[in-house]
Amino acid sequence: MTEDISFGKWLRQRRRTLDLSQQALADQATCARITLSRIEADTLKPSKELALILLEKVGIPQNERDQWVRFARGLSGLPSQEAQPFSLNNLPASLTTFIGREKEQAEILKRIRKYRLVTLTGPGGVGKTRLSIKVGEQVLGDYANGVWLVELASLNDPALFPQTIMTLFGIAAQHNTFPTEILINFLRAKTLLLILDNCEHLLEACAQLTDTLLKNCPNLKVLATSRESLGITGEAAYSVPSLGLPDLEQLLENFREYESVRLFEERAQLAKIDFSLTLENASSVAQICHRLDGIPLAIELAAAHVNMFSEEQIAARLNESFNLLTGGSRTALPRQQTIHASIDWSWNLLSDLERIVLQRLSIFAGGWTLEAAESVCNSTGVEKVSELMTQLLAKSLVIANRQPGRELRFRLHETIRQYALKKLIASGESDAVRRQHAEYYLTLAEATSLTDLERFVWFEHMTEEHDNLRAALAWSKSVASGAELGLRMARGLAWFWNAQGYWSEGRIWLENALAHADAEEVNDLVSQARTRIALGNLITFQGDYVVAQSQFTQSLKIFQELGDRLRIAVTLERLGWLAREQGDVATSRARLEETLILSKELNEDLLTCQVTNTLAETMIMQGDIIMAKNLLEENLVFARRLGGFESIGWALNHLRHVAQIQGEYKRAMELHEESLPLFQELGKKYIGVPESLYCLGETALAQGDVAFAITHFTEALILSRELKYRSGVAWCLAGLAGAAAVNEEPERAAWLWGAAEALRQSIGSRAAPASQTMHDRLMAEVRNQLGEAAFNSKRAEGQVASVEQAIAEALTQ
Repeated sequence: MTEDISFGKWLRQRRRTLDLSQQALADQATCARITLSRIEADTLKPSKELALILLEKVGIPQNERDQWVRFARGLSGLPSQEAQPFSLNNLPASLTTFIGREKEQAEILKRIRKYRLVTLTGPGGVGKTRLSIKVGEQVLGDYANGVWLVELASLNDPALFPQTIMTLFGIAAQHNTFPTEILINFLRAKTLLLILDNCEHLLEACAQLTDTLLKNCPNLKVLATSRESLGITGEAAYSVPSLGLPDLEQLLENFREYESVRLFEERAQLAKIDFSLTLENASSVAQICHRLDGIPLAIELAAAHVNMFSEEQIAARLNESFNLLTGGSRTALPRQQTIHASIDWSWNLLSDLERIVLQRLSIFAGGWTLEAAESVCNSTGVEKVSELMTQLLAKSLVIANRQPGRELRFRLHETIRQYALKKLIASGESDAVRRQHAEYYLTLAEATSLTDLERFVWFEHMTEEHDNLRAALAWSKSVASGAELGLRMARGLAWFWNAQGYWSEGRIWLENALAHADAEEVNDLVSQARTRIALGNLITFQGDYVVAQSQFTQSLKIFQELGDRLRIAVTLERLGWLAREQGDVATSRARLEETLILSKELNEDLLTCQVTNTLAETMIMQGDIIMAKNLLEENLVFARRLGGFESIGWALNHLRHVAQIQGEYKRAMELHEESLPLFQELGKKYIGVPESLYCLGETALAQGDVAFAITHFTEALILSRELKYRSGVAWCLAGLAGAAAVNEEPERAAWLWGAAEALRQSIGSRAAPASQTMHDRLMAEVRNQLGEAAFNSKRAEGQVASVEQAIAEALTQ
């Protein structure tokens, strides 16, 4: 690599070294693929924010990114590349220095290289998490597919454990496939280390899934942290010891060599910048470290108070507190009691308002923003939440997570969170705080009147808050008074679940919310009917058309009885869309034309735009090409005036279909290139993305560009599989069959056509939105090449293959 290389060329080489497609890196960086393409072609320089994200995703260490940003922005040449080897990982950058533990690291590294499951055990606060991350950093070069941290502290439902790992890797749930099976298929061929952090409250679920994955994925290794071992065959448990303690009799000799002393000194300097170890305070610091049994979290909590007390006072107060627990005996406490006592000591030093806020913060799952804290923790007598939280931050009870280009988030160490949560429950205000927490997240879930760009930001925010949203939904279904709130929240989140591919999880929450509302006799029929529409949307994408039809029909009946014309129109549009997905174009057109009349009468512009696009595609399927084209061109002008990315994207996409049918392939490509970035802006897993990628492949195939077609069919197939978009999978299989036919691979083509047709018929899906004439021609050519008997035999083989077998065969190209 020469020194005058451009950032775009460097990024392209780096991406390929990491075996990432343009689409995959664009997804990780949450930017449009066309944006990444322009950066790599050196026709666009990334913003500082985007450059930082891209550099993080391709493994540039955090402390080196500033000079790389200058390179990306064209302000300097290529930085030195003598940095440590990079790897795919999500390990968090540490905000404080890692102290000591050389012996422990060496022992754990020895175990993880010998055994496939190593579990770090010990009480909360002993440093298991930090140690596992430090070990993970050291073995990045050993795992071709990365080192990945799965944080479980905020997860309370064992059933969501597999989904949590799937979300980490961007794998969507599948309605008719168990999550464990999906994970096995994804991990089987990968060389990868999973770090499962804080397993103790999900011990059985962790043990079962870990055992299953290790048995089926030969190159997978697991490093777990837990207060007790998982207890499965092949597990190598390692008890994490406390930090090294100074000899009280000879404490002045080599004093800073002791890990506990070094940790106290560094953390004390965070609270008091001029703190230093001296002959005068050495004895007291040694006593503090001994009193706290060398437990890192306990030492950090004590060190945070050097700006309030002298070291001698801290030592004396700790002795007093601990003697109360042991009746004055100097016998060492078990480590779990030690950490509890040290938190007790810190708790007793808090003001009443600080204690109230800390209790209430324990209700958050997976962290929170300042705005969330002020909303949930604010009440009569507690008004300056930000100031109180700053005080808790200074005392090491709250942790701040800073990430470039993202809103500052906060969290509690899990041991402190559990302690504070018990205090909250004992206070008697747990239910009230949980309701306040749920109502805050309901407000976020019900965000309305968002522009498309605002919706994209909303998706990102909802992803960060997913644990809190789950916690709020779980609370809503646990109490009778939460039924209506849960119904509204689930319906509000349906668009998020839909666009992000959480179809199975969203379906479960929506079904639970409807069942709970029914059990508690919630009489808001409109709310229930609207929720059924949201549920029907998710189920349609799963290909469960009969159940989706039932949900839409029930909603329509309610709205007709209420005379609600707007929602009648919305439901008719959904029924028309469903009929089109099933290939029933006559019913679809009738439903959609009825909807169009209603929406225009009601002056509902966005609905008019949406139904016009759906109706035009139905007309295309009927062969009414000219009318569809005129309708779409008018609608595109209308959509541009409204400014909606989604409506514009679909109008462009359907006009592409018209252009392709009419043989205007250059025009079709231009329309594709304009629509795809719009869909990508709506979410990296928005359903329009795989459809648009598929159609790009079809257009390329029609022009004879087989390599381009295969690339886009493959990308669309992978994304459709992740989304469990079964219609999309069937279309991509058929597209790759056509590519095989052009490439003179007739047997492969016949096999893939058989698999595609079997899948399409099994779900009752319509034919692909592409040129059927071209596929009929290619199929006839393959039939002639093989002969009728051989063609039917190969197609029959494909028809009996499982979906996963068909996808695997298609991806062997």
